[in-house]
Amino acid sequence: MTDSWVDLVEKKAQLIIDQIVAARVLLSRNEVQAEGIDRPYLDLLKQLYQDEYPLAQLIDSSDLVARFEGRKISGGSAPTKVVAFVVSKLRTQIQVIAKAIAGLSSDVRWPDSLDPVLTGVTRGSLVIGVSIPSSRQAQLPAIPDPVLDSVRESVRRVAAVAHYVRDDSIDEAIEQEIPDPAIRDTVLVAACNLAPTTQSGVDKLVLYEPSSSDKQAIPLTSESRKVLRKAVAQPVKSSDTATFSGIVRAIDLDAKRFEIRHVPEINGGSLRCIYRNVKVDDERRLLDREVVFTAAMNQWAADQD
Repeated sequence: MTDSWVDLVEKKAQLIIDQIVAARVLLSRNEVQAEGIDRPYLDLLKQLYQDEYPLAQLIDSSDLVARFEGRKISGGSAPTKVVAFVVSKLRTQIQVIAKAIAGLSSDVRWPDSLDPVLTGVTRGSLVIGVSIPSSRQAQLPAIPDPVLDSVRESVRRVAAVAHYVRDDSIDEAIEQEIPDPAIRDTVLVAACNLAPTTQSGVDKLVLYEPSSSDKQAIPLTSESRKVLRKAVAQPVKSSDTATFSGIVRAIDLDAKRFEIRHVPEINGGSLRCIYRNVKVDDERRLLDREVVFTAAMNQWAADQD
């Protein structure tokens, strides 16, 4: 079983304490008096419990923790406008993931009113933790626990994306991390939208989730955003096409994605698709209507002709 983030901090603390004890024993054996020999170690312990421990507690109690760093966020404080902006951005992307995964899982409609739970904010950089509510917290029995679990797992997977961003592409090893192409596409779009822009005042975004305690924190930057935008805009890897029918249940106008439900030809009955050459008015008219469409099928998503 993977150690929790708090476990890792406590192990670091124990190492420092062991060093203090060892130093005292060595000095005692040699009958040497060294005033203040403990001070450097005690300073390390203080820093550990002031900085790392609160972050560790937040990660262990959250599904996703976002640490924002940048010129507008320094000295442990940030303007209210910046805080409101990043919180709104985080909320929006989690809502998008939740709606997509809920629909793909069982054609359940995720309510607009069901928000992620704010689990806390720590000092230092702007650090925000959020969680997907349980069925008891949500008080919405219409959303089954397996659907909530799928949404929660997909939200956590956003933290993994930075590990696969290369200089000009996304490492295909991400397909082992997130095997389902629809979930992978949903997570990549969310990571792209969360990554900093050059105008945001945020230079770096580091995402954490509880089970990633053995991974080095890798930030998303404006350069990461460029790579992610290219990947989500051009995901098609195959020219093989097929024709399907189903009902349009969700449309993301910004990402040019839509979800099709009740597709008899597909195991599970749901597809996540990318579209081109459709006018905005046409997009909105498609919602909740049965359509017949031809798509290029590949390991990332389906691309409408």
